[in-house]
Amino acid sequence: MSTSKVEFKFEESTRIEPFKDSVWLEYSPLAIKFGSVNLGQGFPNWKPPQFVLDNLKSTLSPTTDALVHQYARSAGHINLVNAIAKKYSPDYGRKINPLTEIVVTVGASEAICTTMLALLSPGDEVILIEPFFDMYFGGAMLSQAVIRTISLKPRKQHINNASDLVLDLNELKSVMNEKTKLLIINTPHNPTGKVFTEEELKGIAEIVCQHPRCLVMFDEVYEHIIYDNAKHVRIAKIPGMYERTVTINSSGKTFSSTGWKIGWTIAPENISSAISKTHQYTSFSVSTPQQEAIALSLADAEKSGFYETLKNEYLKRRDFLYKLLDDCGLNPILPQGSFFILADASQIKLKDNEGREKNKSITCLNFDYNDWNICRWLTTDIGVTAIPCSAFYSEENASKPESQRYLRFAFCKDDASLQKAVLVFKKLKEVLEPRRVGN
Repeated sequence: MSTSKVEFKFEESTRIEPFKDSVWLEYSPLAIKFGSVNLGQGFPNWKPPQFVLDNLKSTLSPTTDALVHQYARSAGHINLVNAIAKKYSPDYGRKINPLTEIVVTVGASEAICTTMLALLSPGDEVILIEPFFDMYFGGAMLSQAVIRTISLKPRKQHINNASDLVLDLNELKSVMNEKTKLLIINTPHNPTGKVFTEEELKGIAEIVCQHPRCLVMFDEVYEHIIYDNAKHVRIAKIPGMYERTVTINSSGKTFSSTGWKIGWTIAPENISSAISKTHQYTSFSVSTPQQEAIALSLADAEKSGFYETLKNEYLKRRDFLYKLLDDCGLNPILPQGSFFILADASQIKLKDNEGREKNKSITCLNFDYNDWNICRWLTTDIGVTAIPCSAFYSEENASKPESQRYLRFAFCKDDASLQKAVLVFKKLKEVLEPRRVGN
């Protein structure tokens, strides 16, 4: 009896149809290929502080409990959730229950995605504030939710500080309806460096509280990287908001340990239970030695004044890169927080096929986007890498000229990298002068 062979046909899940090659697959590999100073992707290029490394090393001691090397409790290693509760309870003005109100995740990225999977049903609407971190888009799509966008807008024509970017509360009101389930707020904000004020957050909270189904996902991973007179305010502290807020945080940015992937959520018990149930069917648990090390490090950081040191170190780097960009005539926006600066590329005029050469691209994406082409040209011909800001907008809005006006530069780089950048920006200044728009 003969049987005919049926050819196998692979089909991706329809759930991932919206996913395309991302901006991260273009510029970091391109920087490596052309030996560019990479001021694009936002990760430090130095080791974590010595006390953090020592705490990780201590988990390898022969006297350490053997269970530190086994699966952790799914919702989080006991020592870590206790440390998180101890650190944040005074800030919240309430006692956070470490066993029922905290879930430890594989970095803030899993916290974001798991939270959205836990809270959103197909057809629910999510409001994203543009420009936004692209992980929010992914979580919404996997949840089969509908994305609505509103944008930060300049309060005046020419801005030089991130505080000049504001959210129009009337616009927020106009997009909210009975289907709105989640509003995502990121402060300090990536990529703009804006820090939302208490007044702004109270205005947002007032609108949210008019919608019984609506929750807030509050991403504060840059909470300790904040400058000048800016103050980090948690929306969960505003009356009526703790009950409907999931706060996302991570040790990666604070302790320069993004590869450890230790994140967490803080939320009321009913919301945390939903997140925890979802988490147990994705990653189940997170590396126990790293959790133990972060638990020890949170306590050490409070005692040693580390957070002030961190802020001052980044402040020096911010001011250094800001001056380089300003000297080039790129009219940078001074960030209030995070480790990113936006620079205005609207006056840069590319020649001929610059930025659109296939042999100078990894993905050959978006050759019709001016900011993508400028970033490619900066990487391959000038020697410095930035990220095009249109990558932080929805597909619907990314093609608009105002979405392509800025480039994001990261200053979470060591002194050697920033010193290399001095020579590169000197070259850029010389190249730009005769080719600015209008010359």
